[in-house]
Amino acid sequence: MKRKERKKLKTNELSDFINRMYDLAKRRAKEVAYAIGALVIIFLVFLVSRYIKAQDLQKQSQLLAQINEINQDLDENPGRIDELRELAGKGKFARMAYIYMARYDIEKGELDKALNTLEKIPESKKDIVYYQSRLIKADIYHRKKELDRALDIYQKIEKEKPAYFALDVVLFKKAEIIAEKGDKAKALELYKSISEDYPQTYYGYEASQKREQLGRAEEP
Repeated sequence: MKRKERKKLKTNELSDFINRMYDLAKRRAKEVAYAIGALVIIFLVFLVSRYIKAQDLQKQSQLLAQINEINQDLDENPGRIDELRELAGKGKFARMAYIYMARYDIEKGELDKALNTLEKIPESKKDIVYYQSRLIKADIYHRKKELDRALDIYQKIEKEKPAYFALDVVLFKKAEIIAEKGDKAKALELYKSISEDYPQTYYGYEASQKREQLGRAEEP
């Protein structure tokens, strides 16, 4: 009798163990299923995000091509400047329309209008378009003989040292203004530095020429 009870007890223990393992497997299966489901969702979100970015980049590229085409046609069809105004905006490539509009105004001698146009390019995104707008703005101040304002822009760009923007042009323009302000010695030193640091560039060559000219002018 006792043997039967012990056998029954062992059978119950085995049954309980199997049931516990089954319940554990079911719980784990749900967890695994949830994990797989989460991974699938993340992957789908990633794919959708990539698709949206690709579509946006394609639209932006088409916009840039349209802006460039209008800009190239402005000499023969100046009336298309209104099309540029409509396309201009704060987008990655839409800001190029402001650059072209400002250059167009400069060619017409409307410097203040060009400055107002460049002010529409926000400082929040300091990329190559932004720094190009700063160079144009500094050039306008230079043309207007507002040398200190132009110099301030060049010095700010030099201080920020944008990785994707060559500084030789900035330093050269800075040296020109310093020379115009009467500090020939400082300008000569800067031209020397540019010619040595950028020997293979256009502005490196121009700096060496300016250096020779200033050097001869400083001779007694």
